[in-house]
Amino acid sequence: MSDIGRDRIRELLDAVLADDQRSLDEMAAGAYASPFHFSRQLTRHTGESPVALRRRVLLERAAWQLQRGASVTDTAFAAGYDSMDGFARAFARAFGHPPSRSGARADRGHWLPSPNGIHFHSPTVLYVDSGTTSEESAGDVLALMVRHDLDDIGTLLEAAK
Repeated sequence: MSDIGRDRIRELLDAVLADDQRSLDEMAAGAYASPFHFSRQLTRHTGESPVALRRRVLLERAAWQLQRGASVTDTAFAAGYDSMDGFARAFARAFGHPPSRSGARADRGHWLPSPNGIHFHSPTVLYVDSGTTSEESAGDVLALMVRHDLDDIGTLLEAAK
């Protein structure tokens, strides 16, 4: 099997952020690695442990959901917390205010400090790293996706020449 075009860091990140892989052992299994090597590789490349990275990105997603009107209870369980109390403590520690004060406050942003620039991105935005801590809507997402696909096809055709 050839490793040409393989992006191992992407594979590791996919394993960290997969919904069904919550523990370090499950994340490592999803990346076909031992927990030790998985943790070591990801920490070396991102500056954050797999568990800390997952926790931070899920808290960013939770803040985004709360700002769009989701209930605190639904958001807590979607973020993988077993209790409202645990979620409220983690959220308040990360954002400096309880989750109940996050509703309809999109001006706050939902990104937390990150050593690696990896953040939660909502499905309705186009992300371009401009050093800001917020996202702008991409507008017509379907048109954007078609343009992206056309650009990719053009690149593939050029490479095939």
